Amino acid sequence: MSTFKRAIFYTIGVVVLSFVYLHHYLIKRPSRRQRFEQTKLGKWNKARLSKRTTATDGSKYFLYTRKGNSRNLMVYFSGGGGCWNGETANVPLSLRSYLKHGQFGYYFARIPFYILNMHGGMFDRKPENPFSEWNVVFIPYASGDFHVGDTSANYVRANGKGARHIRHNGKNNVEEALKWVYDNFEAPEKLLIAGSSAGGFGSAFYATQIAKRYSSSEIYHLSDSSFLESESWPDIVNKNWNADFKRRFSYPMEADMIGAAFMGNARSLPNNVVLLHACTVYDKVLTSFQGNLDVKGDDVGPERTEAWTRQLRASTRRLVEHIPNFHYFLTDYGYDEKTHTTPHTLLPMKAFYEAQEEGVTLVNWLDGIINRKSRVSLGSRFLKEGEGSNSGETSALRNEA
Repeated sequence: MSTFKRAIFYTIGVVVLSFVYLHHYLIKRPSRRQRFEQTKLGKWNKARLSKRTTATDGSKYFLYTRKGNSRNLMVYFSGGGGCWNGETANVPLSLRSYLKHGQFGYYFARIPFYILNMHGGMFDRKPENPFSEWNVVFIPYASGDFHVGDTSANYVRANGKGARHIRHNGKNNVEEALKWVYDNFEAPEKLLIAGSSAGGFGSAFYATQIAKRYSSSEIYHLSDSSFLESESWPDIVNKNWNADFKRRFSYPMEADMIGAAFMGNARSLPNNVVLLHACTVYDKVLTSFQGNLDVKGDDVGPERTEAWTRQLRASTRRLVEHIPNFHYFLTDYGYDEKTHTTPHTLLPMKAFYEAQEEGVTLVNWLDGIINRKSRVSLGSRFLKEGEGSNSGETSALRNEA
């Protein structure tokens, strides 16, 4: 990247971050109350956790909560990438990483002060959001391990340079967060366990534990934009992150990480617990991330996107076949013809209101499932072999491959 371009991006970044900083600290700064009952209706609150918690860089870890005017509760696992080697660990998500490496990075090394400002959509307090009055527990993510790690590691680049110490502390962070939840909430009327991206995986891993704690509640689990299939997963999860996965979650880690989690939860949970997955079908971030997992690099081309979407669709078919209470929302919302990609994450974005399939928006689909008992899947056209909204282009791409 040229010096001029770096200067332009730096200036823009400083202006944007300054605005976000002022907005967060002067206008929307969260209160600091340890007991949920002491917090104000509709206002974000920051709750401290024990010293067992930490971000990857050793900075403080904490919870965000928001009180709503209902007896319903959403436990939301935040996303934010991951790291497992020298190349990913040395490039945390930040403006500095973009200026230095030409990319924004792979994971949050600490909880960003602006994280709540990045979450609109389902978190908006406005009339068109049927979940605006739910109580919210927001579990931040700054461990680089999909919320399951239990180790520290020194990652060095393949060229021997750039050693970085990472605290994969997802396990302890979540355990302390859930302890706070259990101490502050009796059984809610309705319980939604949700998460986006890396948080979607985390929400799936801990869904059974949370659901069993609140077994008398009406329970739903939703993973948003959480599909990555790689033979590298078992080693990364158990060796790099020291998750001891099978012992802790009662099923083994597999190449299809989210598929394994849904199947494991289906075996452990009662049939009245509803399991959900929402995703765009050409997700550019997940395609890039999977390329890194398979040591193929970050670049996202049409052929690589096609390979990823075929795996997503095959996984979804398997889940539909084996889990009666599983429902999906697949969409090509935001499709970019030039890159053959779609955006990443739906719940915390304007896509929550705009993305639609079969004439039904995502917000209305979820509202129907949770509040109106209209439990359907949308986007079945993407599960038909060789078909989809972009089937003509897809066929051409496959022929080129």
